[in-house]
Amino acid sequence: MGFLFRWLMRVFVAMLMLAVLAAGLGYYLARQSLPDYDHSYVLEGPSGEIEIVRDLHAVPHILAKEDSDAFFGLGFVHAQDRLWQMTLLRRTAQGRLSEVFGEDTVEIDTLMRALDLYGLSREAVAEQSAATLAALEAYSAGVNAWLKVVQEQALGRGAPELFLFDARIQPWIPADSIAVLKLLALDLTDKAAREALRARLSLVLPEERLRDLMPEAPNPPVMGLPEFSQMFPGVTPRPVKLAARHPLDPVPQPGFGGGSNAFAAAGSRTGSGASLLATDPHLGLTAPSVWLLARMDLAEG
Repeated sequence: MGFLFRWLMRVFVAMLMLAVLAAGLGYYLARQSLPDYDHSYVLEGPSGEIEIVRDLHAVPHILAKEDSDAFFGLGFVHAQDRLWQMTLLRRTAQGRLSEVFGEDTVEIDTLMRALDLYGLSREAVAEQSAATLAALEAYSAGVNAWLKVVQEQALGRGAPELFLFDARIQPWIPADSIAVLKLLALDLTDKAAREALRARLSLVLPEERLRDLMPEAPNPPVMGLPEFSQMFPGVTPRPVKLAARHPLDPVPQPGFGGGSNAFAAAGSRTGSGASLLATDPHLGLTAPSVWLLARMDLAEG
């Protein structure tokens, strides 16, 4: 009995040591993926020196003489701090989440490919002004510069989450930035889900009752919905099982209410003489947040 107990203890200690070593290795690799804000880099792309100062809250202050360099710095810090988030947003817009998460996100990918936000984003690149395109290209170069640093200096995988999910990262291009903007716009409206709900209700409710439940406020839509009850006479919609919204689903479900507010002031109306824009978007809580606070000194304001 004593012999067996000693061997069991040895096995337990060995397994414990292996677990500690694995945890230590995991911590080391994850730690390597975190950026060193005090490090200096020599990078290809910028026309001059870029200084990125982090305050006590790690908010980046990007100082550059050229606007293109400032946007390069913004892409660089976004990739430093939000590479995993950027990867998820791009994959969502492309309809490629299932390559990472499997069957759980197939429906999301199917919808996103039907909407073709990414295809529209590629087409939108050619419609941008020269200044906007230059900013998008400089931003993309900044993102890719950090990806190159991670690869050349063996800094983990760029983000700790990428050790858990094998999401291949491709170079960032201007269409990716536009796709993220379109994805955020989609997330700000529940009209798609609301129209689907209204269509289902119209099959079982009279129009007057439907308007009571789902009024066309504040005004009727520019393009009215068809009379689904006449298009599909005698059809009764199947019961729909309510399920929790997938955390990666970009299409919000209809809620009881919502909204956002914003205001802008021209430079002639402000004490500093600079234009002012403030918004209060009513967004869901995420970690990390949707926005990243950064300061940029631009020659063109």
